[in-house]
Amino acid sequence: MSTSAVIVVSAPEGATTIAAYDRLLGPGWSVDDDHCWQVGGTRLVVRAGPAEATLLIPAIDIVGECDEVFDTAVTLLGRRSIRVSPAGRIGAARTGVAPGLPIGIVDSASLDRGVQPTPLSTIARIDHVVMRGPSRDGLLALFGAGLGFDFRLEQQFTLRSEEPVPQLFFRGAGTVVEALVAPEPPQVGLWGLAWTSTNPDADHARLQEAGATLSDIRDGHKPGTRVFTVRSEDLVVPTIVIGHDRKS
Repeated sequence: MSTSAVIVVSAPEGATTIAAYDRLLGPGWSVDDDHCWQVGGTRLVVRAGPAEATLLIPAIDIVGECDEVFDTAVTLLGRRSIRVSPAGRIGAARTGVAPGLPIGIVDSASLDRGVQPTPLSTIARIDHVVMRGPSRDGLLALFGAGLGFDFRLEQQFTLRSEEPVPQLFFRGAGTVVEALVAPEPPQVGLWGLAWTSTNPDADHARLQEAGATLSDIRDGHKPGTRVFTVRSEDLVVPTIVIGHDRKS
């Protein structure tokens, strides 16, 4: 199994965040000071630190197969005005992050050695990652021109009772990024995670029995989907679970 994207969640209270993700995804495993889960092609990593989340993209997705893939990706992103600084390794895998952005890269070849799929089959994969940023053009430049993601769709989206805002969809690193244009906060941030469930009713019942605070299951914005929200600050980022009607 190869890893197409890594999400690093740092949390001041690491033990409670690990427990929250164990409850959501099933039991993970420890690598040095990190705790990991493998869900489909996505690796989730929880580590100690200020509350924030970062999407790491395999360096090979940036530059393709070549010698010294990681260093070559750092150089190329720097030429595109995305400066990448070294960050903590995940096991043997080198990582780097772009200061001030929820974006980085990872040496996925090293990451995939000894991968242990998380054994909870009903949460099957990441459905999409939600980003927010203050500028439509800035989001297009970052994900499209900078990271090379495919720009798939733009539409208007209403956040609660606010005015509609542009909603952009990109595909890259084996996942979909939904990017909302909103003036606050003033910089790009990773705002939420959406997980795909093969049985949302069973997952809702399982999590409720485990003591999680959940919304009711409701119809999603996309036809043929049913969703519920997991209301837990311990997860660090807003989290929803999505079920897809196979008949749709």
